[in-house]
Amino acid sequence: MKTGLRTARQYQGRPMNLYTKYITTKNSYGEQKTIAKLVHVDDLTLSERQANHKRRHPNDKNQRKTKGIFLGKRGYKDDMLDEFYETHVHTFIDADLNMGWIKIGGEEE
Repeated sequence: MKTGLRTARQYQGRPMNLYTKYITTKNSYGEQKTIAKLVHVDDLTLSERQANHKRRHPNDKNQRKTKGIFLGKRGYKDDMLDEFYETHVHTFIDADLNMGWIKIGGEEE
């Protein structure tokens, strides 16, 4: 059973149907000024909300994550990591001896 105030918000003094949009402008002297503005959230249909979620999380399989560690059991992430290791190499990337991952062969992106 839930307890506490039902009208409590995550951020005090801000309704749940508004979000903060930051606008950066320059004045005549070239100085930047950032303004925080509250903007109304547009009502979305369920299909639009699902499309936005798929765009933000393309690898989401919509499955609950199991708790605990299964030693020796390989999964989807292990396969993706093996594929990454086959197509990339970790080496020096510049004259300052910084290390980074470089794709081996293939098409240029």
